[in-house]
Amino acid sequence: MRDSAAVADANPDLKTLRRFLPYLWPADAPALRHRVLWSMLLLAAGLSVKYAMSFTLAGAITRMSAGSRITPVVVIAVALVVAYAVARFGQVLFDNVRNAVFERVGQTAARHLSQDVFVHIHKLSLRFHLERRTGALTRVVERGTKSIDTMLYFILFNIFPTVLDLAATSIIFGVKFGLALVVATLVMSAGYVWFTQRVTNWRNALRREMVTHDNKATARAVDALLNYETVKYFNAEAHEA
Repeated sequence: MRDSAAVADANPDLKTLRRFLPYLWPADAPALRHRVLWSMLLLAAGLSVKYAMSFTLAGAITRMSAGSRITPVVVIAVALVVAYAVARFGQVLFDNVRNAVFERVGQTAARHLSQDVFVHIHKLSLRFHLERRTGALTRVVERGTKSIDTMLYFILFNIFPTVLDLAATSIIFGVKFGLALVVATLVMSAGYVWFTQRVTNWRNALRREMVTHDNKATARAVDALLNYETVKYFNAEAHEA
């Protein structure tokens, strides 16, 4: 436990993830936990339908390539095409129902985070509030509360399904095409992850710089409006701009 905490402290992303996980799986809200479980079941159903859709399309193409006359083979091919369309509709249906089920979880997490941040702000010292960082503070709080919904959705319905897709695809490739294609797939995936991580870290540095300047601009604009009378007394409109 201590080792995991040390790793989390060394990695800010893991530390942030550990801080956000209680909002995804709240101990005092079994209804929300049930919604998370239902969302995961719908996710699994959508993935299953997606793979079934791929196999039905492959079967239809194979049957149709056998001949163009109306034969039992062609009838089977048409049936597979219809099954493909039904599976496609089922995948879209599962995805939309999943999003609807999970929506309350994300919104509740954002609401609880906003409340916790609001309580924490009021526990800060008087000196902090006398410095009048209202503009920057409101901007940071707004950005943070809006990001938790996106972050939870990204973890559950983007990263996790991608890992499942990679595992399922590797198994299918191994059964149908041999180990060489599995190794090639895993190597290319690892290279893609490495490249994506490097580019993301580079973009994060630019993003942090942009956020810093945005906070400063918002802080100056809001604080200047809050202290409008003082700015007018000293004729400092040009300086504030």
